[in-house]
Amino acid sequence: MKASRNWLVWTTLVLCAALVLGAMGWLTQRALDSERERSGAEAKADLEERTRLALWRMDAEGAAILLGENRLSSRGYSDLVDDNPAVKLRFESSGTGVLRSKGSVQALGELGALFQKHPLPLEGGELLRCVLEKSEETWQAMPKDAADDKMQNLDLRNTWGSSKARSAPTYQSGFNKAEKAQRAKVVDQTVANGYLQQEAAPQADRTDALQVPESVDTGTMRAVWIGGELFLLRQLSVSTPLLPSSGVRVQGAWLDAETVRLRLLDEITDLLPAATLVALPGLPDFSNPGANDPLALVSFPFRLETHELPQALAAPLGGPLRAGWIAVIVAIAAVALLVRGILRLSERRASFVSAVTHELRTPLTTFQLYSDMLQSGAVKEEKRGDYFKTLHREAGRLSHLVENVLAFSRIERGSARAAPRETGAGGLVQPMLERFGDRLQEAGLQLEVDLEESAWQSKVRADPAAVEHVLFNLFDNAAKYAAGSSPAQVRLTAEVRGSFLAVMVADHGPGIPAREAGRVFHAFHKSAAAAAESRPGVGLGLALSRRLARAGGGDLKLEESDGGCRFVLTLPLARG
Repeated sequence: MKASRNWLVWTTLVLCAALVLGAMGWLTQRALDSERERSGAEAKADLEERTRLALWRMDAEGAAILLGENRLSSRGYSDLVDDNPAVKLRFESSGTGVLRSKGSVQALGELGALFQKHPLPLEGGELLRCVLEKSEETWQAMPKDAADDKMQNLDLRNTWGSSKARSAPTYQSGFNKAEKAQRAKVVDQTVANGYLQQEAAPQADRTDALQVPESVDTGTMRAVWIGGELFLLRQLSVSTPLLPSSGVRVQGAWLDAETVRLRLLDEITDLLPAATLVALPGLPDFSNPGANDPLALVSFPFRLETHELPQALAAPLGGPLRAGWIAVIVAIAAVALLVRGILRLSERRASFVSAVTHELRTPLTTFQLYSDMLQSGAVKEEKRGDYFKTLHREAGRLSHLVENVLAFSRIERGSARAAPRETGAGGLVQPMLERFGDRLQEAGLQLEVDLEESAWQSKVRADPAAVEHVLFNLFDNAAKYAAGSSPAQVRLTAEVRGSFLAVMVADHGPGIPAREAGRVFHAFHKSAAAAAESRPGVGLGLALSRRLARAGGGDLKLEESDGGCRFVLTLPLARG
């Protein structure tokens, strides 16, 4: 009987071991496949992000070239001769279509011969106007708002999750379209904001000996290909008091395409060292086939070729898995717990890295673009204040993110130390109101608070730094999600509840669905209603705030309200 029982126990242990080993083998294979897939997706996503950043840099440099040429006065433009290696010749077509320039006579002759060989049977001036008209139509048709692509990406993230969505081709395609539209918008605004207004001044009419005052309406420079050569063209609409519609001229610069190409590529040698730029001349030389190509530049008719394949790293789980198999033989249960812990840690790390990477990308891109433009002198003096304000706002956003991450890290390690003290509730929050009001003002909201209410006269035992951190996170969330609400205000109130003081922050935003109410306090969680592409944050603020509140003897809860959100921070009242 004893032998039989031993056999039963051993058989049960063997069967259990076989099941666990089989499951471990299956999990091992899945983990390796998942890691290889994740590594490949991360490598592809990294290449996509470097490519998008490279396009931003090149378009910023291209915008600087366009801006520099566009700011040159239209009066006497064709007379300008400088040592710019990128410009072969500056010229102007007269009302009769004749080309004139004070540059090289040989270059002017080559230009005329180039136009005569063009497939279109048009004179030089007419050809230039035709090319410029087609180029302007292409530019105006180019999307400069990618709201639909952002919404599609948001749907993918909500359906599949952040990590899986990043590896989806449709997600990357939508992001590329959105980035190109944003680049087109920035380049358009850059050239428009830096445009040098042309003043109407007396000018000699070349067809008459009399001096007649002319009014010149100068257009914007556009980059086009004509006969395999690169040009910058702009239109002049000339009128006089005697002849309200005197005619249309075209001014342009014949560029050295290779010099421009090398200048643009020099901006991205650290990102894509093997990249090249391919000309997009179109058919028949002026339409842009790259209008819908996310890898096409918007400032110049080039397409970026990365000549680089995503390099997936070797799966780093081999060592831990081998150690896990050894541990399974020694103690199967211990291995199961260890694997479970590793998987949980890996998922949290991946979620955190993904969220922080997304949160850092936009401000870093803004820093790069704006700093490049400020450094290159492409920004007018009166516009620099706006640029610096944007940089300051993005720096504050990053600072708040880092502050939350560091505070959460200290709590996780157990190194956070509260310093509670007894103080009046009104005196506690009074020094913080200016900071809260400034944050709300950025979102067009107003802070409503009445410190004369009796509840604010109560004494509480709390850590001022922790209370300020919690309340600022609540007001920061209100600024993100309640912007544009009606009425545009966030109210701070207080009331005594038993042995606690309840401090309430209420807004009139869209609110939080009941099904999401419990999960908003989980670390790295963003609700289904929060747009990850348009709402900054990594889903850490509320989780951190609740832990800080509980560490000080209080709590943080979400209460039901008629409209918007109402968070309640409870602080213990001082004894006696």
